[in-house]
This record gives sequence, structure tokens and C-alpha cells, in this order.
Amino acid sequence: MKKTQKSNKKTAKDFSLLLKSNPITVIFVAISTVFCVATAFFDYRIALIELCVVAVAVIAALIIKDAEFRRLRGSVAAIDRKLSAEKVGGLAAFPMPIVIFDSLEKILWYNNLFLGSFLKERPRSGSDIKQFTSGQGLGVIRERQFINCEFGGKMYTAYCSSTEYKNETAYALYFVEDTELKAYKEKYENSRPVVMLISLDGADDVLREFRESRQAEISGGIETIIENWFAGFGCLVKKLGSGRFIVVAESSSVEKMKEDKFSILSLVRSYTYGGKVLGLTLSIGAGSGKDLSECESSARTALDMALGRGGDQVAVKTGKNEYEFFGGVAKGVEKRTKVRTRRVALAIEEIIKSSSNVLIMGHRFADLDALGSAVGIAMICRALKKDVKIVMSSKTTLAAPLCKHLTENGLDGLLIEPADTDEYIEGRTLLVVVDTHRKSFLESPELFDLIGTVVVIDHHRKTVDHINKAVIFYHEPYASSASEMVTELIQYTACDVPVPKACAEALLSGITLDTKNFVLKTGVRTFEAAAFLRSLGADTVAVKQLFANSMNTQRDKSEVVKNAVMYKNCAVGAVDFVSDNIRIVAAQAADELLNVDGVSASFVMFTENSTVNISARSYGEINVQLVMEQLGGGGHQTMAAAQLKDETFDSALSLLCDSIDKVNENIK
Repeated sequence: MKKTQKSNKKTAKDFSLLLKSNPITVIFVAISTVFCVATAFFDYRIALIELCVVAVAVIAALIIKDAEFRRLRGSVAAIDRKLSAEKVGGLAAFPMPIVIFDSLEKILWYNNLFLGSFLKERPRSGSDIKQFTSGQGLGVIRERQFINCEFGGKMYTAYCSSTEYKNETAYALYFVEDTELKAYKEKYENSRPVVMLISLDGADDVLREFRESRQAEISGGIETIIENWFAGFGCLVKKLGSGRFIVVAESSSVEKMKEDKFSILSLVRSYTYGGKVLGLTLSIGAGSGKDLSECESSARTALDMALGRGGDQVAVKTGKNEYEFFGGVAKGVEKRTKVRTRRVALAIEEIIKSSSNVLIMGHRFADLDALGSAVGIAMICRALKKDVKIVMSSKTTLAAPLCKHLTENGLDGLLIEPADTDEYIEGRTLLVVVDTHRKSFLESPELFDLIGTVVVIDHHRKTVDHINKAVIFYHEPYASSASEMVTELIQYTACDVPVPKACAEALLSGITLDTKNFVLKTGVRTFEAAAFLRSLGADTVAVKQLFANSMNTQRDKSEVVKNAVMYKNCAVGAVDFVSDNIRIVAAQAADELLNVDGVSASFVMFTENSTVNISARSYGEINVQLVMEQLGGGGHQTMAAAQLKDETFDSALSLLCDSIDKVNENIK
């Protein structure tokens, strides 16, 4: 009786394995047999024919199965030889779980350790390898020497080996279970120190309005917010001085702060005293490294980056030139002192004196600010008796009216094409870069590489890929324009700088352009610079005429505005037609769209040389710099741009909408 039960169990198990390994064949035989029996009641001859067909089909299936088994056995033997597994008794006795699969990611074979570690029962034929590799397919496995995966609550490192067998490739993965090791590694990485340096922006200007007793009360309130917030993440906080703090935290705590989107920025930004929001903001730089000294150095670099981008944000240094940014939604407040301008003016003067000649270069598609500031620097060089040229392409410039105005007023001969600079490059040539601080944006990056001494003068918010070889990096993100910065340099240069009327008008046109007629980013010093230029004879009517459009340009701009659409609180337009001044049309249409009620930011797209260009504008409610940075561009909080290569209008629009959503999400 017991033997019969045991025999029945064995038969059932064998049938179960047969069904799992050959499901199609078993089902086909079963259905065909039923049909044969049914047919035999009507015509036994047809039933015999059907049985013969079934027999042939079964024999063919067995032959195919045998060929597949021989291929499998050959593949296993080939990998067996490659891994020298015969020394340990073959792959079946290999001392770690191993599975073999083909180029279609179909499992061919596995050993007993794999069966015991990964499977409670044998999978049916054709199981996908990705179920054991955390979804990583053959492409990822071949690309790397090993992969990390998780299965059944355990962590594994899987190493890959492959071999050729009869023009086919078989792959073997052997798994090393290292759950505990990876847990220790994660714990170690989470406990690594991160140093954060904190600067309270605008504290002196705000506290100046209060008596000393109230200043102490306000400072104490801010310090309490900082200490309590960081204490909630288990950090060590130490005050370094007035408005300056250092924080030491674990990496895991910083990750939680990122998830919280550094809400301390909004807590300080909304701090009130006497029922009034004071407008104080924080700038935080966070850095890590192999030791605390390197952490502090990285944090200092990150803080410089946060301040260079306008403050009110956190810059987390994640690599050599890699950062993560949080915040940056508050409008910049003018925080410049003329002491620094005076020092920079004297330093630039000394460098010009020690140079044999000077070349000045702005960004591609030079506008009024780039050309105006370049002309101002050229006047300083002429006052110091140095040969000077402005490198600018006459074919692509957006400041053609200003070029004509300078030529008509005796300032011709200053401009040269980028292709004609070879004869001007000497051993002590000085290159002055104006209105940009990114090499990729320069009129001629090749010229930049040929000159060793570089001075940068720019007002755009700092980006990660900024020029880092400049002997003087005069960067003022709170200035309205490069023309404003150069106007101040002219005033503080030790020698008397003769500024012709046309030069003063060039500088004033640059300020007018970037401030949108003294509306955006306009501080006290902006008006002081404009007043100084006016005293030199700058004619506001002549400046206004530099902005005049042709009838076609005006008509094209109106067409873009008319066809613009709304996405949330943003206006999006496109120059999807041929225009002679497509860049001017796009920029002016973006400005015009801001005048529409309910529009917080505007974006206008146009295609040029298989590249979709985007001009972005806002009044500060939305930081368009952050939106454009998501697309690889940059600029200011109120004016920015980006270029998307090999994109269509539809795909560029989709990317733009995603970027707007991300920035809005971070603000919330």
C-alpha cells in the first residue's frame, strides 16, 4: 500500500515537471488525443491519420527538445571550461549560486545553490533573467563588470561571464550574497560628515533701521530659527560671527534636508518683526570630502556659488564641478560697495598697463549691453595708451544700430571679426570678457584658449561652468548690467578717461536694455551710473532710437504675441515663421507678453540651425534662470535663455513645461 502511494506521488511529480518543462507539447497531445477518440466514433481511418500526425508532431518536438538540450549542455560545458569549474566538481557543485541564460535573456540552466537561494521550485522553461537582477537586462549586464541587485530581502553582487558556443553566446551570472557588507557600507556613507556654511544676506542693511536693543532681538530670533531647524536633523550648529554660522551634519541628515527642500530658507525669508516681513534671506553652501578640512573647503566654494547666483538659496557641492541648488526665489537686493569697485578698477588698470595690447570680447549674438560695456573698456585702454580691439561678428550681432552709430560718430576701427584676430595675439595680450562668464557662450571660444591673461566682467548669476582661469573675476550679480559695472570702473580709474558722447550713449543703451527701461534690477547705483553718463552728454533720444524696429519686425512681434498660449501662469509663444530679425523678434515678444494680465513669466521659442532657442522673461515672481538651467541654459532671475539642439517645437515645449513644473514644485 505504501509503495503504491509512493509510486503515485512520484508519477504525479514527474507529470508536474513534464507539464512545467513542456506545457505546449503536453497540452497539444492531450487535445489531439481527445479529437482522435472523438473521430474514431465516426471514421476510424481518419482517426488513424490523426494519430500518425500527432506521433510525427511529438517526435519532431522531442527532436527539437533534444537539440535544445544538446545546445544547453554545450553552453554549460563551455562556461564550465572558461570558469575552470571542473576543479571544484563542475558548475553543479560551484560554491556560489550560478545561472546561465542566452542573448534573449532566457534562463537555460542553474545550479543547486541558485535553486536553494532564489527558487522554491523550478521555474517553467523560458523564465526571464531580469526577475533575479532587479530588472536589469542584458544590455546593462554586458556594459558593467558586475551589477548590484536585490532578491528575497537579500542583497547580491552578480558577476557576469560569457562564452561563444556554435555561433551563439551564453552568459553566466554568479551571485555573491553581501547583504551585511552593503548594510555597513550604507551606514558608513550615511554617517559621513557634511559641513555647511551659512551667511545671513542683507543683515547690515536691514538692522541699520533699528536701535541696538532691537537689532539684538532680531538677530536672536533668526539665530533661534537656525538652531532649532538644524537641531531637528541632529546637526551641530556653531555661530562664527555676525550673520555667519557653521553646521556639521551627517550625509543622511542632508538627504532629509533635501527632501524637505531646505524649508529653513522660507522660514527666514518670512521672518517678521513688529508685524513686518524684514526680507532677510540665507545663503548656504554644503560640501563633503575625505576629511573635515576638505569638507570645509567644498562648503566655502559652494557658498561662493550660492552668493554668486544671487543668494537666498542652498548650493550643495556633489562633485568637482557639480552642484544641487535649492531655493533662489527671492528678488536680489543691491549689496555692493564702491570700495570693491575702486579696488577692481585699480587692479584692471595695472593689468592693462602691463599688457602689450588688449582684446575685448562678449557673448555670441552680442547685444547692446555686451557692445556698450566693451566700448567702455576700450575707452579705458585708449586712455592708458594701449592698442585695443573689440572682437565681434558683424553678421550675428543684435546691436547693428549701435555699430552704425559708433561708426558715424568717429569710433570706427574698434571692431574686428573673430577670424581676423591672429595678427593681434602676442605674448602679453590681455583678453577682457564682458557680459558673460561662460566659455561656451563666448563670441570665439578658440580665441579664449589662445590667450593666457583673462579678465572677466559680468553681472549674470553664476553658473557651474564659469571661467575659472581669470586673473580678475569681477562678478556682481546684483548689478543691472555689465554697462553699469563698466561705467563705475570708468569713474574710479586713476587716469582721466575721455568718454566720447557716442560711448556714453552705448553704455546707457546697455543699461536701458537690461533694465527694460529702468524697471527691472534697477538700484540706486543704476540711476547714479545713468546720471553720470547723462552728464557726459548721452542723449536719451539717440539711445531710444537704437531700439527702433522696422515695420516687419514690429509686425512679426505682434504675430507672436497674438498666437501665444498660456501654460499655468506662463505665456508661451513661438516664432514659427521666417523673420529677418528672429532673435530680436523673440526677445521683444517675450518682453511684450509680460504686459498681459495674469502672466508671471513668458517664454518665446524659435528655431535656428536645427536648434530650438528659448527667450525667457519675468518680473521676478518666477525665477526664469532656474527654469532655463533645467534645460542647460542660464541668465538672471528675470531674464534668461536656453538652447535645445536637435529638438522640435513640440518636444521643446514638452521639456519647457516639465521644467516650469519642477521649479513651481520647488517653490511650494
